[in-house]
Formats: sequence, C-alpha cells, structure tokens
Amino acid sequence: MSATNHQQGLSNKRKGEQQRNTGLGLAGLIRLATRFLWRDLRGGELKLLTLSLIMAVCSVTAIALFTDRLERALLNESANMLAADRVLSGRQQPPREWLQEAQQRGLQTGEFISFASMVFSDQGNILVSAKAVSPSYPLRGDLLVADEPFGASYISDAGPAPGTVWVESRVLPALAIEVGDPLYVGNATLTVAQVLVQEPDRQQGGMMENAGPRLLMNLEDVPATQIIQPGSRVSYRYLFAGEQQALNTFADWLDAQPENEYRLRDVREESEEVSEALDRAESFLMLGSLFAVTLAGLAIALTARRYSHRHFDHVAILKTLGLTASQINTMYGLLLGILWVVAVLTGSIAGWLIHEAILALLGSLMQVALPAASITPFFIGALTALLCLTAFALPPLWGLRSVSPLRVLRKDVAVDGSSQWLPYTAGVGGILALILWYSGDLYLTALIAIAVSLVFLVLALASYLLLKSGTASGMRAGSAWLLAKSALSRRSQQSVLQIMVFAVTFMSLLTLSLLRSDLISDWQAQLPEDTPNHFMMNITAAQLPGIESFYEQRNLEGNPFYPMMRAALLTVNGEPARRPWDDDEQPRNLTERAAEDSGAGTAAPASADESGQAATVNESGEVGDTESVRPVTRQVTWTSSLPPDNEVVAGQWWDEEARPGEVSVEQDYAERLGLSLGDELVFEIEGQRVTVNVSSFRTVRWDNMQPNFFFIFSPGSLEQFGATYLSTLLLEGEQKLMLNDMLRAFPTIVVLEVDAIIAQIQRIIFQVSSAIELIAALVLVSGALVLLACVNATLGERYRENAILRTLGASRQLILRAMLFEYAFIGAVSGMMATLGAEAALYFLQTQVFEQAFRLHIWVWLAGPVLGTAIIAGIGFAATRRVVNTSPLLVLRQLAD
Repeated sequence: MSATNHQQGLSNKRKGEQQRNTGLGLAGLIRLATRFLWRDLRGGELKLLTLSLIMAVCSVTAIALFTDRLERALLNESANMLAADRVLSGRQQPPREWLQEAQQRGLQTGEFISFASMVFSDQGNILVSAKAVSPSYPLRGDLLVADEPFGASYISDAGPAPGTVWVESRVLPALAIEVGDPLYVGNATLTVAQVLVQEPDRQQGGMMENAGPRLLMNLEDVPATQIIQPGSRVSYRYLFAGEQQALNTFADWLDAQPENEYRLRDVREESEEVSEALDRAESFLMLGSLFAVTLAGLAIALTARRYSHRHFDHVAILKTLGLTASQINTMYGLLLGILWVVAVLTGSIAGWLIHEAILALLGSLMQVALPAASITPFFIGALTALLCLTAFALPPLWGLRSVSPLRVLRKDVAVDGSSQWLPYTAGVGGILALILWYSGDLYLTALIAIAVSLVFLVLALASYLLLKSGTASGMRAGSAWLLAKSALSRRSQQSVLQIMVFAVTFMSLLTLSLLRSDLISDWQAQLPEDTPNHFMMNITAAQLPGIESFYEQRNLEGNPFYPMMRAALLTVNGEPARRPWDDDEQPRNLTERAAEDSGAGTAAPASADESGQAATVNESGEVGDTESVRPVTRQVTWTSSLPPDNEVVAGQWWDEEARPGEVSVEQDYAERLGLSLGDELVFEIEGQRVTVNVSSFRTVRWDNMQPNFFFIFSPGSLEQFGATYLSTLLLEGEQKLMLNDMLRAFPTIVVLEVDAIIAQIQRIIFQVSSAIELIAALVLVSGALVLLACVNATLGERYRENAILRTLGASRQLILRAMLFEYAFIGAVSGMMATLGAEAALYFLQTQVFEQAFRLHIWVWLAGPVLGTAIIAGIGFAATRRVVNTSPLLVLRQLAD
C-alpha cells in the first residue's frame, strides 16, 4: 500500500515539475498556438493551407447557396405547372373532408373539375376542354389574360367570376364572337369576359381534359350547365400548397385512410420530362460541389504534410523545453481550430459574395424568382471545413507528437513511421465521406470507392514503370534532360505521388468539362427549335389521306402517324405476367399521359374486371379467377421503321419484310418485367389474345416530346384490330388558328398542346447551363490550388539540390531547363493518365447517373497530354524559379545550422 502511494506521489511530483517547467496550461497553449499561427501566416508557411481551406468553405458555401436557392426556385417554378405543390386527382370526386383536414393542417386548398364539351354560339360550335375552378385557383403560378384575341397579356388576380367564362384566342374566331358576347355551355348561358392566354397547369391530365382549346369557368356555374351526368368522363382535382413538412404529414394521413385509391403527386411524379431535367440538373450541381471540395481537400492534405515536415525541429525544441506529446497535440489542435474559425468566417463571407455575384450575372437571364437563402448552406460549409481539417490536415500534424527531442542535435533522427500511412488513409476516408454526404447514396459511394482504388493502383503502377524505364542514367550536370531524369529517379516516390495528384486533378477538371459540354449539347439537341408542340390524337385510318392533304395545302410539315391501342400483357413464357413493383412510382411519359383514360383506341381488355384486377391464365391458356394484381396495360403501336431517338441495344430490329409475331420492348421496362430476348409474350386486345416473341430491346428518349412506346410490334401483328392514330405537329403564333379549320374538317380529332411543358424544360436547361459554367470555374480554382500545393511540396529539397549543383559548377540556365523538362515529363504523363481516367469516369457517369449515351472524345486524347505538359511545366517553372535565384551559400549555411 505504501509502495503504491509512493509511486503516485512521484507521478504527481513529476507532473508538477513538468507544469512548472513548461508553465503552460490551456490558456498558455492557446497563446502559443495563436503565436505560431500568426508567425506561420506572416512567413507564408500556412498561406496555401489557409487559402485552400477558405477555398473549400467558399466554393461549398457559394455552390450550396446558389444551388439551394436555384433548386428550390426550379421546384417552385415547376410546381407552377401543377398550379399547386401537390395534386390529388381521380375520376371520382374525393371526399370533401380531406380538404377540411388539409386546411386544419395549415395548407392552402383549391379544386377544379375538367371535362370535354361542345360549346355553342349563335354562329357555330366547337369542342373545348372545359375547366371549372374554385376562387382560390391557382395556388401556384399565374393566370395570364388579354382583352382581345392575341393581344397583350397581363396577370389576373382572380379567376372568372360566376356567370362568366374565359376562352383561348382561337375559340372566338371559331364561334364568330367577341369578348362580351354570350356563349352556351350546356344549359347555361355565360358571358365571355376575358381571353385566356396562359394557365399554369395547362398540360396536366389526360387527353380528354385537354381535348381542345381551353374554356375556364367558375365552379359555381357547373350545376347550371347540367353537363355532368352519370357516366360522364370527368376529372376531379384537389390542389394543396404549403410548407413541405405539412404536406408530408398530410400525405401520410391520406395514405392511412381506408380504401384510399388516390395519391398526392408533385411535379416530378406528374411529368417525366420535367423530372428528368431537374434530376440531371441536381446531379451535375452535386457533382460540381463534390469535385470542388475534393480538390480543395487534396490541396489541404499536401500543404499540411509539408507544414508538418517543416515543424519537426520546432517540435523537438518544444519537447526539450518540457512540452509533452499530449500538449503538442493540443497546441496543434488549437491551431487548426483557430484556423477553422478564420476559414469558416472568411469563406462564408466570400461564398456569399460569390453567390451574389453569380445572381447578379444571371439575374437578367434567369426567368425565375429565387427564394430567400436559408442558413443550411453555411452549416454545410462549416462542416465541410471541419471534415477537411480532420481528414486531410490533422493526420500529418498528429505525427508531430512522435518527433524525438534528439533532432535538436541530430537532424538525421527519423520520425516514428508508424503513422506514415495515417494521412493517406484518413484522406481517402475523408473523400469517401464527402461523396457519401453529398450524394446520399451508399451504393454510388461504394462504386466510386472501388473505381478510385483501381484508378490509383493503375496510375501508381504506370507512373512507376514509366519513371523506371526512362531514368536509368545517373546525374550528369552537362545535360538538362539527363539532369531532369536523374531528379525524377532520386525522387521516384514523390514523382509518382505528384503524377497521381496531377492526374486526379486533371481528370476531375476534364470529367466535369466534358460532362458539361455533353450535357448541354444533349439538352439543346433534346428540344431543338422545330420540336413539335401539338399531339394530334384519335385519328382514324380513313382520315389519314385528308389530313396529309390538309398539311400540303397549308405548307405544314407533318410527322409520322403511329397506330395506337391499349394492350394487356397476360403471360410471359406461360407464366402470369406481374406488374413491376415500381410501376406506379414511375413518372408517366407524355404519350401515356395524353392517352390514358381517353377512350382513344380500344376498350379495356376483357380479362381485366371493373376493379382493375388482373385475370390469371391456367396451364391450358384459359382465363381464370382474378388476382389482386393489376395487369400490365400499356399503349402499344406497330411500325416498320425505328422511331427517332430509339436505339436497339440488344437483338435486332426487323427489316421491311418482317414477319408478324415480334415485339420490341423498352430496355428499362423489360428489366423491370424480367424479360429476355426470345421470351414468348401473350397480350390481350379487344378480348383476343396475341402471341409474340421478344426480338429486341430499345433505349428510348422519353424527354424528346415525341410519341414513345414501351412495346412496338412488327408490321402485320395487330392490323386486325381497330386502332386510332397519333402524330405530332409544330404550330407557332397565328398558325394555331389553322387548328380551327382542321377541327371543323375532322371534328373527331383531339389536339393536345404541349407548349408549356416545352417552355418549362427549356427554362430549366438555360438556367442550369448558366450555373454549370460558374460552378466549373470554381472547380478550376480548386484545381489550381492543388497544383500549387503539389509543386510547393518539393521546394525544400529543390533548394538543397540547387545549392549542391551550383557549388559543383552548374549554371542557372541548366538548372532551369532541367526543372522545365522534369515538370514537362510529369505533366505529359499526368495528362495521358487523366485522359484515360476521365473517359472511364465519363462512361460511368453518363451511362449510370445521367442516363446518356457514352461518346468517346478522340480530341481529348491529344489535348490531354499537351495541356498537361503546358500547364504543369508553366506552373512548376513559375513556382520554382525562385529556387535558382536563392544564393547557394545561404542554403548551405541553413543546412549546416
């Protein structure tokens, strides 16, 4: 017991002596850390580290502020296409108690009813798409009206008053009436009060809801019309708007209601075209942020490593003065903490200013009102800085605790190498943590981790082999090239590391630049100026010659006519076909939305009962009892030629002499159905079964505003069934008046206008394309910091080499040429490796993330090495030129000290 007390006494005595010797408590360590920080900032040792950290915070904060506001603005703008944040729709009126529940939860509500109807004047009649709206319509977006047809438009504060209607411009000449004249809707006589120019949700709903020009009326006038009768085709919509949390909780409440067949939908679920554009925009903005932060992190890691090496002697002196390893760790931890505070404050201010500059530059171009900035981007910037310091800067400084006090007397005393791999491990872990945080996708992070590991292994091996194959000669001071090869050989590990860092930096910049170019060109090609803005539907075969003649007489350029009908998939290889698990979750493409529940085409399959349940098929092929799974029912067509923007990726497309009995299936949908080439499919159309074999899989560009289909049959497979035809047409300005002539000549045709969807997607493309340019510039700045940090990492050794070579008689010009050759070689190899890595990264990103077709960039294979050589040689030469301007005597004296 006494021995134990004696040991504790000695331990306490030693601690007391250490405290008296150092005289440093926490306050003293804070003062020492502040003094070191200020000295190193003035001396330049921490300038690049601080600048890199500020750049990380600045870029992330600026991008997060801009993208946060832009994404919310785009979502708000896109929500205008629904006239609300969420919409509940159905063929039966939902319970009105649901509106009351939503109002109690603080949500704004509205409603409308839409239907197709003939309206009359004393001079004529026309088929219109009528919409009866509540006084609160619209909850999002604006109603634009004019006082005369095709006149100047302005925003209306409210919808049509009871007893009045608003109609689109082409209705007035078709009925030979003017604003203020009466118009007969069913049994009601209503007055035309305004010309309707634009409504926010014009394109939503099925074909019969957009069967003709719009007539907007007050919901109170519907009973007087007596149009809605049992069996009428009517669409009911409830509109909701408010805070996201309230919308989510209301959606959960709706899902819990018994026998609820309705579902709240937002713009992404209602429109695949808009959803696709928003998803691509968000993916690229997230990718740009990730590249900027990763490159800034690399710069921090390289700078912190050089900083820690230069502080070996400082730490050794501090230890001789009595500081313990834990005190040294605390001191450098405090130093990084102070640096973090400075970087967060400075970077947040700079990020805000840059984000404001971006908005100022794009303010006149962006046709969307940006909401106020939230505080979340500032937290993201602060957490990013903390993660960068923890993963990239702290590990190299952590190794300072193992520096021996003997380094004060002997410079050759090695530092404990047990933690040499800690900076690299922590850095890789930090990068993966950033990827996981920014993407929110564990699967994507795992794929990137595997890909990055393979890239680094390939880069390291290739770089090492290149260096070894080309650096066998010894140092010969008379030859600049041989001197450069000798330097590469002596610093083989550093050279390999430099090549890897340079290659990763160039790869990131090349990947983002090429992806930006491909994405923007792909978007622009998606909706060219001649994109059709009208879908012509419910066309019979007998009307085709007359419509083609109508086009010729008016110099209209028509598009192909596709026969269309509904078909239910019953079996796959004799087994009942089951609906894909995510079929209801998929946004509907324009062709499906336009034709759903429209009556165009054929009646519902006989093997689907009134509840929509699917029938089973027994081994003999007879239809049995119904299951609880709905059938796979889709609009189908047949054609001999492959439609535009469709590409066969497996199997073969049939030729002009194709035999009946084949079907081509959209690739993704085939995967969800579990189909393979050669599978036997049994469809039911008009109560008859059709057996076909899968001959090919296609990729389809759903966002091209053209007719697209999941199933395309070979010619001769479906001609025995009745079908209506679908086509598209481009009409601009006053050409739209030709629709009145067409509808008078062919009154059964249904026209769906998609101008609003096209305009919305084009706005998103323009806005995001402008943002992409500025984000790429921020990533470029981060890449430049990495290059400077990597070059500065070897400055100390280059000072010593220069002193020795100058002492041995080498001229300044010889040393300068040798450094130029050395950096040029590193740049060429880095550029070549970066090009290979960028093409591999682009293949993954374009095919897996952005769902684009991969394109090989031949010109980059030449430009990559050339640019790498020029950039690295230029930056390296400029950064190290001061090495040869330093007196060799001064360097040798410092080494002797």
